[in-house]
Amino acid sequence: MNSNQSTDPQNMSLLHKILNETKNPKIAAVLALDLMLVGVDTTSVAISSTMYQLSQNQNKQQKLFEELSKNLATKTSEITPDTLENIPYLRACIKETLRMYPVVLGNGRSLQSDAIICGYNIPKGTHVIFPHYVLSNKENYFPDPDKFIPERWIKNGKDSQKDIHRFVSLPFGYGRRTCLGRRFAEAEMVILLSKASSKRESVS
Repeated sequence: MNSNQSTDPQNMSLLHKILNETKNPKIAAVLALDLMLVGVDTTSVAISSTMYQLSQNQNKQQKLFEELSKNLATKTSEITPDTLENIPYLRACIKETLRMYPVVLGNGRSLQSDAIICGYNIPKGTHVIFPHYVLSNKENYFPDPDKFIPERWIKNGKDSQKDIHRFVSLPFGYGRRTCLGRRFAEAEMVILLSKASSKRESVS
């Protein structure tokens, strides 16, 4: 570590904290790359994709604007945990975007024991890949998969799709190896998109 760098943990950059903990520059570099690719690019791509979909669907954009107008008193209102609970349509917009364009196209696992999948005997040690993009864009799982329909995710809504299998759309993975930053990423997307969308003018 550069002698000019602070040794006070409060003033150290994240990279220097990693390097300080691991004492191994190669591991620190790999972890830093993971943080950049998984913690920055994925969130920015998801936010950009959601904003693009809203720009192409004015009726959805208007519906979101009306929801935010009811829950954010002013354009600079603080977003609290209570606010997050009262903006289901924004959450649905994000979820629908991640269904259409998952930032991670697929995931893989190495089986730790023999398994039977769809009638096939799969031996222990086999690498299994589940393609998020393919599954979440199949019409037998999602009617009109190429259309941006956030309403399908609204529970008890008029256009809610009540038979969505819980494993068909897994943009953050699942189980012990699920994305560690999921909650942070979701909160980041909700806050940024709510602030950006609430500042626009009504399209009606």
